Amino acid sequence: MKGICIPCYLFVFLFFCQTSELLCQDRLYIDPVRKDSTIREHKKTIYHLVQTSWDANQAPSYASLAPYVSSIDTRRIPLVQGEGANSNFDVLEANLNLNFPLFFGRESGTGLAKRHRLDFDYNGNFRMSLDDSKPILPGSHKVGFSWYINLYNNYTGSFFADDETKAKINATAENLKFYNATIRVHHYSNGQAPGFFYPSDSLPPIQRRNAYSNGDFSTNYIYVACTKGWYNKVSLSLHQLSLGYRTDLGTETSIFAYSQQQENSYGRHRLLASYDYRTNRFGMKKDWHVRTEVGYILGNLDNFIPNLANDTNKYRLSARGLIEFSPKAHRAIGYMFFLYYGRDYLNIRYDDIVVSAQFGVTLRIDKFFMPKLRD
Repeated sequence: MKGICIPCYLFVFLFFCQTSELLCQDRLYIDPVRKDSTIREHKKTIYHLVQTSWDANQAPSYASLAPYVSSIDTRRIPLVQGEGANSNFDVLEANLNLNFPLFFGRESGTGLAKRHRLDFDYNGNFRMSLDDSKPILPGSHKVGFSWYINLYNNYTGSFFADDETKAKINATAENLKFYNATIRVHHYSNGQAPGFFYPSDSLPPIQRRNAYSNGDFSTNYIYVACTKGWYNKVSLSLHQLSLGYRTDLGTETSIFAYSQQQENSYGRHRLLASYDYRTNRFGMKKDWHVRTEVGYILGNLDNFIPNLANDTNKYRLSARGLIEFSPKAHRAIGYMFFLYYGRDYLNIRYDDIVVSAQFGVTLRIDKFFMPKLRD
């Protein structure tokens, strides 16, 4: 990674801010009975559903054993030791998707405050191969901020004309509908020293590929998305359909660099869509979660050459489908299976076109469960 990293003291500062915020919220409730009553009433409102929807519409943290990750065809330049050459199966893959709220509306706060939240994010994606000594491939690290905003809901209206007197959910009214916006600013890198191609940066493009064990990947992006959501009060099902646009920023010499070798190859512009469905209609003590994600790269990709023999396609499209089962009695653990097709999502391996199938466990300290919205 070129440029500078997020210093450790910044993380400590943000953690302190979050801890202070939680302590300050507790001090608002001098009377524990009043505190419990306020929280119970908040959970009967549209604001609780909106705040829950932000957490629901996230890719889960997970750990999968023996993940299958294979090229879709013969590689132009084969893998070597340290890159996963021994097998299409790896030892494990882990994804940590962590969000630390810096600001959000309290249960006792105004309706307007409850309609947006600012988070500090860290996402890490790691894969351990079956090569000699079981090396961990260069991991993906995404660090930055996310801002979630409820633009409209069919109870209290728009963000700029919020009527919190209508926030309580009415069992006789229509199902709940809302529109959310997400703005995300992240730095994304794999933390490696300069150097990009294998076997050498000086070779012609057709005779080289990205260096999967030590190549330097670095970018920065702004992601903006709009989400349409609806909640069925009878079947206890939450649907969220999102459409977003991502643009990657930076240059070789900027503070947070964009590696010059990625120009017209990795892609600076993307359309991203997802559909997220959660329900516990099959049993009140467990949730089912289905999530699909599709990405399409826009713009100039003249410098992209896939690591496939006799193939010059740009492979702009990627797709992922996930199903998750979360019993309440299993604490922070759920169970998942997903399929993926497209450019390898592990940073500098983006010129490796793969298909992946993985079974594993999902991990959430504050486990998500469908809200039970009743009068």
